Amino acid sequence: MAAVPKNKRSKAKRNTKRNSFKLSVLSIVECPRCRAKKIAHRVCQACGYYDNKEIIQLEKKTKEKSTEKTRESTKSGSKNTSKTKEQGKTVPGAVQADKSEKDINDEAVNS
Repeated sequence: MAAVPKNKRSKAKRNTKRNSFKLSVLSIVECPRCRAKKIAHRVCQACGYYDNKEIIQLEKKTKEKSTEKTRESTKSGSKNTSKTKEQGKTVPGAVQADKSEKDINDEAVNS
């Protein structure tokens, strides 16, 4: 025979028990090193530091100079030209298969 409760549990007791089983809100704090928003007691995703110690080495963001225009890009007029590694230029409408910096950072954190 299975166990059977002796008395019915009241709605108040049932709801009190269910009240404690819930998700809590994560506390978001400011990183003391770079002033970015981060979850408390976690490594900062922006700078890679926790407790003034470098935990994750992140690559520094470098800005590429893509504002230079050449005669070929202005004469061609086609918008769907692709980016070649030899040229090193970014052309509007180009399809790029490179990973973004966010994907690289996520892989570094997960490994």
